[in-house]
Amino acid sequence: MTALSLEALSDEEVLARFVDAGAPVGDRETAFHTLVDRYHRRVFAICLEVLRSRSDAEDATQETFVKLARGAAGFRGEAKLSTWLYRVARNVCTDQIRHDARRPATPVADPGRLDDAPSQPDTSAATAEQLAVAAALDDLDPLSRRALVLVAVEGLTYAEAGEVIGLPVGTVKSRVSRARGRLAAALTDRRGPPGSDATPPPDRTSHP
Repeated sequence: MTALSLEALSDEEVLARFVDAGAPVGDRETAFHTLVDRYHRRVFAICLEVLRSRSDAEDATQETFVKLARGAAGFRGEAKLSTWLYRVARNVCTDQIRHDARRPATPVADPGRLDDAPSQPDTSAATAEQLAVAAALDDLDPLSRRALVLVAVEGLTYAEAGEVIGLPVGTVKSRVSRARGRLAAALTDRRGPPGSDATPPPDRTSHP
């Protein structure tokens, strides 16, 4: 059995191949990796949105799939596998936060740079830009912020983001559109009008 032959199967059918104790070990591993490939990005996006740290989100994502492997036989199909998996991811993140009282509440400004943030204040223009984005994101309502981060930062499609959040595609699109507009307006307010921080031109007045 190859991963390609599993592509046409539903999540639940692929899971059934994984939990089939009588199937060859290689076939079971292929089935499991097929599910990982299908959901790794979405699970990571959920963990990053909750934990706000790429390294912590990677750990939580790995733990989520470990729980999938261990609990697959107990899946009863009362909900879609994706819904069950997202619930597991959120529970893993909640447990991780509960057991780490030292976790900083750093807003998601640029997830690619969070783990590399300097320990000392940085007054550079790049850092000021990140802080402005973070502050503007915090001004959004939680649902709009989640939708925007999933689509604009993590690159999920509107349909994927809707499945993660539990909203119709049309609602996600409108949320993201309004969030982008509010974010742009907030950043404009924080930066000031165009040219307000420009360096004044040199004095060209001739002197006697």
